[in-house]
Amino acid sequence: MSKVVVLKCEEYDLDLIYPKLLWALEQLGGIEHIIAKEKVILLKPNLVVASSPEKAVTTHPVVFEAIGKILYEKGYKILYGDSPGLGNPFNVAKKSGLVSIAEKYNMIHGDFSDGKKISIPESRVCKQFDIVNAMFEADAIINLPKMKTHALQRITGAIKNPFGMVLGYNKATMHSRYTNAFIFSEMLIDLNKYLKVDLHIMDGILAMERNGPRNGDPIKMNVILVSTDPVALDSVFCRLVDVNPDLIPTITFGEKYGLGNYHNVELIGDELEPLINKNFNIPKTKLQVEDKNKFSILKNAVRRPYIAEDLCKKCGLCVEVCPVDGKAINWDNMNKKIPPIYDYTKCIRCYCCQEMCPHEAIDVETPLLGKILAKIGLLK
Repeated sequence: MSKVVVLKCEEYDLDLIYPKLLWALEQLGGIEHIIAKEKVILLKPNLVVASSPEKAVTTHPVVFEAIGKILYEKGYKILYGDSPGLGNPFNVAKKSGLVSIAEKYNMIHGDFSDGKKISIPESRVCKQFDIVNAMFEADAIINLPKMKTHALQRITGAIKNPFGMVLGYNKATMHSRYTNAFIFSEMLIDLNKYLKVDLHIMDGILAMERNGPRNGDPIKMNVILVSTDPVALDSVFCRLVDVNPDLIPTITFGEKYGLGNYHNVELIGDELEPLINKNFNIPKTKLQVEDKNKFSILKNAVRRPYIAEDLCKKCGLCVEVCPVDGKAINWDNMNKKIPPIYDYTKCIRCYCCQEMCPHEAIDVETPLLGKILAKIGLLK
């Protein structure tokens, strides 16, 4: 049976969160039981892009500090960092409020700018990964995901956050190779099984709904989740936002392929029911197989990104990050005075454009045809 500790936390106050995390770790056997004292620990927050804490894009500095303080007092050597989707890893950590805290507790920023290719012949779908050097500098990993929505996977949580251990520029390549939520999820399970993350602490005090993982709306969820099982933790995340975990491929594949389980979970700590938000803005329907190769006839029916032209600043970042050869989003005849346009026949629905847009100008929609076909059961 997997254990998930539920901590009700209504504000980012170190004096409140620190003792709660200490208590949570004791319920799991104590930090020394989870990670031996002689091991070097890598703290892996969610730093998709540089952002201020109140936007709920990144792991909050106070949660980062609380676990860092615990490890420091226990005498661990600590590394930290992430490989963001955009920007220099150290600068992103600094702008997100983590560097000053790290210096306070003698944490060292790991090498997230370079890495090496590793082979995993026993993996199911991904036999090679380009992994950041920071992973090889450490002996153990503590994952600090943020509770957010995600256009491709529905949620980004404990299973998705370790994708930041893939070297920055290779993330787009992974999206172009694993072109729908299901095969991408299998790749994430392969990655997690290789990394063997030791502990997961999810920051859900201020979460993100709607257009996550970067441009959604901050929403109070008042919770921190702690577990050694990422599948169990993400399933509790789903319960908190009133989503059936069976609909989330990272969770179902995670259990199927031995990463963890979500059918046999013991909840410890605060009562879950009062923390559930049934109005949390997240799709609660079954994910569609959005692989353009399987849906060539229905390419204009499946869920897709779109640009809100009144919000677009014509910066071109969406064009830059599109991983598709020939670009699925591009300037119309190189006219940069109007927003870029999509070629949905090329679009693989990876939502890199939506995730990286700095102006909240790209959202996701299901076209009317898709809604009609889904309603009558022809599009699943």
